[in-house]
Amino acid sequence: MKKIILFIAVCFCVSSVFAQSAAQLKNEGNAALKSKDYKTAIEKYEAFLGAEDTVEDIALVFNTAYCASKIKDYAKAEKYFAQSVVNKYKPSKSYQYLALMQKKQNKTSEMVATLQKGIKACPTKNSKLVSSLAKHYFSVGQTAQKGNKFEAAEASYKQAAEIKSKYQETAMLALAQLYYNKGAEFWPGTQDKAKSYFEMATAAANKLLAVNPEKKEAKDLITTIKGLLK
Repeated sequence: MKKIILFIAVCFCVSSVFAQSAAQLKNEGNAALKSKDYKTAIEKYEAFLGAEDTVEDIALVFNTAYCASKIKDYAKAEKYFAQSVVNKYKPSKSYQYLALMQKKQNKTSEMVATLQKGIKACPTKNSKLVSSLAKHYFSVGQTAQKGNKFEAAEASYKQAAEIKSKYQETAMLALAQLYYNKGAEFWPGTQDKAKSYFEMATAAANKLLAVNPEKKEAKDLITTIKGLLK
């Protein structure tokens, strides 16, 4: 009986020491984070998360991801932000930062998928996710246009224009101007083909005016096209 009691007492002591040790790791990590010693913070946090029988601390997982992003260890940051998404901890921010870490690693398709999932998962708090997705499509459109890839630019501008964000009007105007520029390439030599693009430019500009009736650039573009087609 004494041996059993002794064994239980030893187990209790070991558990207490472990609990104190784990708590110390967490506290040291928090202190390092506060002092912006992100590398040390990660070491302490990962030691805590990797310890046996430690209950996962979802806030600490997010903090580990944040620290990794600050030292530009984007792969590690992606890993822990992905865990935060699963944990549903600060979901909007977790999706946002996860997408950013993927972008830093040129994981474009993964980034787009993350943003799309985040928008659906956070229907009432997704403005930054929406803006990030719209900005991505618009940037892809600009790059395609500079490379004279008309179809790719058209597709990307359309995607950005369909998303209600601060980039929507810019994307709609860019699409209208893209059509106008394409039509100008055929004017006046091949007028029928030029007119078809001018019509698309006018339609795109009118769609923009339906969103913002005071958009001067859209009005000026329509006026220019009317002047050409007199």
